[in-house]
Amino acid sequence: MTQASTLKFSQFLIKLGSGASPEVFAAPCGLNSRGFSRTAATNDTNVPDCDDPEAASWLERDVVSLSGQMSGSGVVADEDFDVWNTWFESATSRTVQVTLGTRTWQGKAILSKLDITGQRGQRVTFTATLDSDGEISLQA
Repeated sequence: MTQASTLKFSQFLIKLGSGASPEVFAAPCGLNSRGFSRTAATNDTNVPDCDDPEAASWLERDVVSLSGQMSGSGVVADEDFDVWNTWFESATSRTVQVTLGTRTWQGKAILSKLDITGQRGQRVTFTATLDSDGEISLQA
């Protein structure tokens, strides 16, 4: 049996672009969980069986759009929280990268949700949701 090669948490990063030229990417401190999902929106067409119109038909699907979403949650790291807050309040997209081992996806995203939560006896935490603003593509 050959054991699978796995990745450590530190090899899965969400990095935010600086907006400078050339763009510099950094992973803000504080995220204890990260997520990256991609979705294909589809249109369905019900295609009947020509030989048996009473038979159940099959749906055929066409992809009409693609989107990506990145998410993260963790502790509010005071030294990096202003990066998240300033981005949210700017209501603009910025370039982001998702790194998974040796793979990197890159594209524009909007910080669509920023939640801050605090509970007595615990550290303040936050969650962030980043929605793609155009193509998120695997970099060569």
